[in-house]
Amino acid sequence: MTEPERGLDGGVGMPDFTMFLRRALWLPRHAPTRPGRRKPRLLVVSRRGTRLLLNANAVARAAEEAGFEAVVSELSSAGDDISQAGRLVNSFDALVGVHGADLTNMVFLPPGAAMVQIVPWGGLRWIARLDFGEPAAAMGLRYIQYEVAVHESTLKDRYPRDHEVFTNPTALHRKGFTFMRRTFLNGQDIIVDVDRFRPVLLQALENLAQ
Repeated sequence: MTEPERGLDGGVGMPDFTMFLRRALWLPRHAPTRPGRRKPRLLVVSRRGTRLLLNANAVARAAEEAGFEAVVSELSSAGDDISQAGRLVNSFDALVGVHGADLTNMVFLPPGAAMVQIVPWGGLRWIARLDFGEPAAAMGLRYIQYEVAVHESTLKDRYPRDHEVFTNPTALHRKGFTFMRRTFLNGQDIIVDVDRFRPVLLQALENLAQ
C-alpha cells in the first residue's frame, strides 16, 4: 500500500499523482466547497451492466434533503475522453457509487472531497477497501464505506433466505474468484435503503465541513 505522503521508495506518492493529473488536465478545483456558503455538489454514479444502483434518483433526492446539490450521471457517457470525465468529476465535492471501475474517477475529485463506496452483499468489504478505500484515503479524500444489507440486494430474489449466500457468504469465497464474480459482483443489483443510507450522507456532509 502506498503511503499518503510518499511512495514506497520515498518518491512519488498518491497526492503527487493526483496533483499531476489535475495539472495535466487543467482541472480548476483543488479544494471542495464547505457547507454554508453554498450547497456542496454530490455526484451519484449510475452504472451500466452489473451492480446497478436501481434507485439512484431516490439516493439523489435523499442527498438533496441532507443538504447537497445532487446529480445522477453515467461517467461512461464521457467515453474515452478523459479530459471530459475529469472536468465533470472535478466539479463535484462528493461522489457516491457502487463498487466498480467507475470509482477510479475519484482521482479527479478535489483533495478533501467526500467519497462513499456502496459495497454489494457478499463479504466484499476487504476487496472494496483494498480497491478503492485505501487509495481514496491516500489521495486525501474523506472516505466512507457503506455495506449493503440483504434486503438491499437483488440476490434476495434469487436465493432463499437460509441459503449460504446469506448465512455465510465469506465461506463461498473458497470456491474461487470466478464464483465470487459471477455471484456477488455480476449477479446482483442494489436498491439502497434510503432511510439506512441517510446517516451516511449526513456524515459525508459533515466531513466536508472539517
